[in-house]
Amino acid sequence: MEITKIIILQGAKKSEGLIFPKPEEALIEVNKMGLFRSPHLFFVEAKNRKFVDRAIEVLRREPESSLSPLFSNLEPSPEFKKLVDGVEASLSNESIEKAREIWETIEKLVPNPYATTLPENWRMNLLRFLVTRKIEEISPVLNRNSVIGFFWPEAKTILRKEEKGRELEDLELMKRQKIFSTEIENKTSLCPFCGYYNLILREICPNCGSVKIRLEEFIHHYSCGYIGPASEFQVGDKLICPKCHEELKHIGVDYDKPLEKYICDECKSVFIEPDISVLCANCSKTFPPENIKEETVNTYILTPFGKLVAAEGKFPLNIFEELSVQLGVIGFNLFIYILDKFLKLAKRYPERTFCVLGLKLTVKEEAITEAPTKVKLFLKDLVSIIKENLRSSDIISSSERRYILILLPETPPEGAKVVVKRIAEQVERLLKVNNLTDQIEFKESYICTDKGITDLSAEEVVKELFKEMEK
Repeated sequence: MEITKIIILQGAKKSEGLIFPKPEEALIEVNKMGLFRSPHLFFVEAKNRKFVDRAIEVLRREPESSLSPLFSNLEPSPEFKKLVDGVEASLSNESIEKAREIWETIEKLVPNPYATTLPENWRMNLLRFLVTRKIEEISPVLNRNSVIGFFWPEAKTILRKEEKGRELEDLELMKRQKIFSTEIENKTSLCPFCGYYNLILREICPNCGSVKIRLEEFIHHYSCGYIGPASEFQVGDKLICPKCHEELKHIGVDYDKPLEKYICDECKSVFIEPDISVLCANCSKTFPPENIKEETVNTYILTPFGKLVAAEGKFPLNIFEELSVQLGVIGFNLFIYILDKFLKLAKRYPERTFCVLGLKLTVKEEAITEAPTKVKLFLKDLVSIIKENLRSSDIISSSERRYILILLPETPPEGAKVVVKRIAEQVERLLKVNNLTDQIEFKESYICTDKGITDLSAEEVVKELFKEMEK
């Protein structure tokens, strides 16, 4: 097997033959030459680590070169270490042989059926990179620049994520598809609104929520029995009782200091223990500590099924995952938290009406296995129907891999009825046009504040909606 050698040479003034000054130029020219379709390798000859890191990132992000054998003359940064196939001063026969072995494995794989612009393509390339390099697992790395405090270097680069930590969604999707199994490595605490890890815990006044609180000693004047903060007694260098105006001279004789209390400078409340509030440094939302989203940080281990998916080039079709991703749903726990706030607001202000819409989708297994393309097109059209009938202020979530939940703020029952009817009619027509009425069942329901739901918890409201859709 002949291996074409492509050199990226830092400091080269211009491209010459198969020697290029920048990885971006190499990608463009090599693609024009059609060399990506035949065995080749890249060798990065750099003067500093920064250039090596940049070359590795550029080459591994691009679908055409994500599997290409890649060597460098300098050791890359730790996050890129597993993305390079070897480090040596100059390209050796051993490296060329290693490239040949990688290509032998690549050529046994079924061609990647996904378009280069699709996330499925990037996920497939990640799996195939692991398989062709005999890498069994992807481990998390602690990193302060990650949105969740950790990231998975190989996945972040090949999945083309701009922010570290965003690759977690793809890894979790592939875990649910049984492509990866997991082992817990650590835990992280995240904002329930934006998923960011940089949280600030603050002591606040339990009465007004202000952070302008201070801990102060309290003085007990024996003679008149008055107890108050030390600042009330302080008059210049003396302690004068604000009640009887007697001077306090000797602790233990005239007075004592029985306790310390907090004082709020905003509302003047006095309290023993402050409340704790959490402030997200990313979205500026505040919330109580019990609403912090606790997540496990896992190592992702490639399963035998995952290796089979990589070899055959075909992901299992997961209907609900497809639908949830395309709709851009928020997490169920966050949805419950927001719904709870709406319920409390509506109970206090009855004119603030809202509704919760539920959609249930059931797809028979034979439709998924026998007509996956038709089902995927149906899902795409279904997403369009749902989005066209909603406002930007409406909040979408999902639960139990069967239900779509939609919170419709400032919506009376008549408004929800119109939305539900429009969606139901359009979906019914869509099912008939695609001859899927016997394969896919679609149900819808809604519940509004006029039904007395403000006396229920958010969980109870959702259960009522589920019960309606199961009838």
